[in-house]
Amino acid sequence: MTRLLIVDDSELALDLLADAISRDLGWDVTTVPRPDELADHLGPDKPVDVGVVDLSFPNSSLNGLDALLALHEQAPDCKLVVYTQGDLAMGGLLRDAWDAFELATALSKSTPIRAVLRALRQVGTTGTAPVDPVLQPLLPAERSPWRSIDGYGRLVGHAGHAKLWQALIDLDEEPSYKELADHTGLSLRSVRNYRSELLGDLALHYLERPRMRQMQLFAKRCRPLLAPHIRRKLHGEADRGA
Repeated sequence: MTRLLIVDDSELALDLLADAISRDLGWDVTTVPRPDELADHLGPDKPVDVGVVDLSFPNSSLNGLDALLALHEQAPDCKLVVYTQGDLAMGGLLRDAWDAFELATALSKSTPIRAVLRALRQVGTTGTAPVDPVLQPLLPAERSPWRSIDGYGRLVGHAGHAKLWQALIDLDEEPSYKELADHTGLSLRSVRNYRSELLGDLALHYLERPRMRQMQLFAKRCRPLLAPHIRRKLHGEADRGA
């Protein structure tokens, strides 16, 4: 039996979709309302064939990228599907997810349940399904190889980059160069230089010469994809200093 896991904080989406999948497709469905609770449903003895993930979780510090990354790492054979509102506010997260995880498809919550079921059935049978026409305009024409999970490592070339990204994630308001220097322990000159070093690679992430606020919003949104590279560079520096 196909095992499907839904990560979504909408009770309506969870109930309606889960019931329809169980009834019409005959699949075994598990529902998880928050990415924070996903770990309890993953493991060697809890296989997942298809994961359906929302992107926005206002009541959690985590987002859909956290859930997709957990599924990718703990259930590597799982086919990943994004199920989200087709609005511009989710466009950035949707593009991030599309490139990083090679999604099986992306489906809109505004699409009738019968069409969603047809797409999921196709994912279960062939591994992929056409992207929902509602979401297609939000996606790039081609997936970018630079925006893969490993590709985010290009944005964290050394410990200085890691400190800058971590500060942008940690600070709530748009920081000045001085605030970044104070938070990281770097000099003002280093902060400016490290930011300049990143501009070329940021253009590969649809950020052409971004303002600091744009860079900060990107850092917070893509924290799940940046965090492993940040930890690696910071721990590497700590190990060399030990």
